[in-house]
Amino acid sequence: MKCGVSYEEVYEAYWLCLRHKGNTIDAIRFEINAEEECLKLWQELQNCTYKPSRSIVFVSDKPVKREIFGAAFRDRVVDTVFAQRVTPFLEQRFIDDNYSTRVGKGTLYGIQRVEQMVREQSANYTVDCWVMKLDMQSYFMSLPKELAWRKFASLLRQIYRGPDLEWMIWLLRVVIMDRPELNCVRNSPLKAWNGLPPNKSLFHSDGLHGMPIGKVISQMTALVFMDDLDHEITDSLWSMSVSYGHYMDDMIFVSRDKELLLWMRDEIVDKWAARNGVRRHPKKMYLQHYSKGVLFTGGMVMPGRTYISRRTIATCIDKIERYNRLAQSDEHYAREHVNEFASTMNSYLGMMRHFAAYNQVRKLLDRISPEWYQVMYVSMNRKRYKVCVRRVYREKMRQLARLEVELEILFEK
Repeated sequence: MKCGVSYEEVYEAYWLCLRHKGNTIDAIRFEINAEEECLKLWQELQNCTYKPSRSIVFVSDKPVKREIFGAAFRDRVVDTVFAQRVTPFLEQRFIDDNYSTRVGKGTLYGIQRVEQMVREQSANYTVDCWVMKLDMQSYFMSLPKELAWRKFASLLRQIYRGPDLEWMIWLLRVVIMDRPELNCVRNSPLKAWNGLPPNKSLFHSDGLHGMPIGKVISQMTALVFMDDLDHEITDSLWSMSVSYGHYMDDMIFVSRDKELLLWMRDEIVDKWAARNGVRRHPKKMYLQHYSKGVLFTGGMVMPGRTYISRRTIATCIDKIERYNRLAQSDEHYAREHVNEFASTMNSYLGMMRHFAAYNQVRKLLDRISPEWYQVMYVSMNRKRYKVCVRRVYREKMRQLARLEVELEILFEK
């Protein structure tokens, strides 16, 4: 079984991971002896002795309560190596309206596509059409591991052109069959799992079902698992009269024929789910006239306009209020965390400029307490708002960040 991964690929993947997770303790430990760690990891991949390391797990309450596993830094490197080699082939296979975790796609692209679907099916809002949304029940936690691996392996045999095909399939099986819930560190207190349904936690899994949310290969596997359904819908004769797309397991259909949508739900989606060991959520179905609007991936698509979802606004308000409380309780907090706060706000402001949300933006900025405006300001260009850190604090924060990293490395030694 030949491994086609070079040491240079492993080292390049390490740098890619470092850009996003470079400030974590796990990343700093790896970075201290980066060349040696990359060499060790490469040798494990060459000798087929690689096994996933201990993960961290925590419960996130926003936007909904869910259990998330975070891979160890060295496992992120392996996931990146795999993704770098496989993604170009998968991109040629996936349908265009598969929006999740793909470069150039994502939530905003999905919202814009839904808006376009409604406009086309309704002939620019002049003809009746209906929108249907479906959702799989506990999708990640109910995925059959063996079937998921066989589907992914079968697809790789069709599309992958590298000489190390069998090695890639071996690595895929190692990652998919891993049980991170048996070797993890909880970063949330046990009480955080209170109220989380058993079918949404790997700690209640039988070991044969469930993929951890938060890992790259898990996301890729979940997309591949639905690929045959995507093509069954889009390659059929009725695809001309139905527009279809999905973000992970959240599916959306738009058509002028309401009965056709119900038929597709029963005869296509439900039968596919039964064959593949998953289940459509019986309580999460939406079927309405397009004029009622449709909520999809954080955007409310209405005829001729799109609003940002109330849940996204509420999440942003919660974060502002939290930062305000911290800044008011500690006179140094705003100066020390201004970069973090500015980054958070600019993320929301950058997203909201794509929606009809001018009034919401003004109300959110008014909620920011005066302590923050001492170390930052808000600029506006063509009604686009941006939070900027005052120059004197920008340089101080850079120096402080460098000092913290140097102290962490020195402490580890």
